[in-house]
Amino acid sequence: MKKVLAFALLATITACDTSEDSVLPGHDGAALRITNISDFVITALKVIPGGGGSQVFENIAPGATTAYLPFDFIYSYAYLEAIVEGDTLVLQPIDYVGATAYDSGAYTYLVQISGDTVPESISIEFKED
Repeated sequence: MKKVLAFALLATITACDTSEDSVLPGHDGAALRITNISDFVITALKVIPGGGGSQVFENIAPGATTAYLPFDFIYSYAYLEAIVEGDTLVLQPIDYVGATAYDSGAYTYLVQISGDTVPESISIEFKED
């Protein structure tokens, strides 16, 4: 009986261990990836999610999702600078006052490039994975 109880306790402790991010082993911050939900190829996308570092995602085809990249923390919106068909599109947040900082876990920004035949604007949706 003691062996069964000890095994159950060990299994519970192991199952509750959240010290390491399963998406980016060894990284204890947030993990972010991009999904391009537009019809345009995004040549380069610089992401600055409010002070948690910055990363550049490259060559994101329509409908494609990138690998996760590490950030110290992110917000549900960010500064984005995209190069699309040679044009630069910018999404500039005003501030992050009152916004929640996500400092662990995995997240996706769904990036939409709008325009009929040429890229005209950029927007994002936030998704917790």
